[in-house]
Amino acid sequence: MPPRGSAQRTTEPRARRSIGLVIGLAALLAGVLPAAGSDTALDGKEGHPRGRFPLAIHVGSVGDPALDEAAARAVRDWNALFRELFGIPAFREVARDTDAQVIVKLEAATGERLMGEARLNVEKELIEPPVRVVVFMPAARGQTSREVVLYQVLAHEIGHALGLPHTRDPRSVMCCVRGSIDFKDPPTRDAYIAARRQPDVRSVRGEIAAHYEAFWKQHP
Repeated sequence: MPPRGSAQRTTEPRARRSIGLVIGLAALLAGVLPAAGSDTALDGKEGHPRGRFPLAIHVGSVGDPALDEAAARAVRDWNALFRELFGIPAFREVARDTDAQVIVKLEAATGERLMGEARLNVEKELIEPPVRVVVFMPAARGQTSREVVLYQVLAHEIGHALGLPHTRDPRSVMCCVRGSIDFKDPPTRDAYIAARRQPDVRSVRGEIAAHYEAFWKQHP
């Protein structure tokens, strides 16, 4: 896998696409200017057919109640948003990863700059299960607790698992497109910092609504 969250593309009929979130997302919270945002292989046309929802999800426990609760809250918040928009939850939890369409694992941090990644297969704009989401064990950054860091990274990667690409909005949980944020602009910088300290899945309400309204017209 290429470093720093860059995406893989192949010419095979079923392309394996790896979506990563670079550590730069949280570096600013510690008072350090972030690296450029991660690349993504998603172009906003990929998704899951309506009949597949709620997706079976398995979130592996790390044995830390606070981190496990942060991960569970990210899933609950995505479910609440889907119920509000579409009348169905995004996910249903399953006990075994072998039964899951989305598999979430927390792994030990590596020396690379990745905080998390979503590994998915796409065929003719359809995301093919299982989607594998990896979140690397977080540490507190500046004024942001490790639980909040885990929540924001998992919420972001779940967004990719659902088909959302990066956005240019510094307030969004799906921030950001590489090079799209001007950190020399104080209001933009402040919005970015606030969103990293208090990430909110509802920040992508408009995007996920428009995404699946369009996708389900093409792929019922």
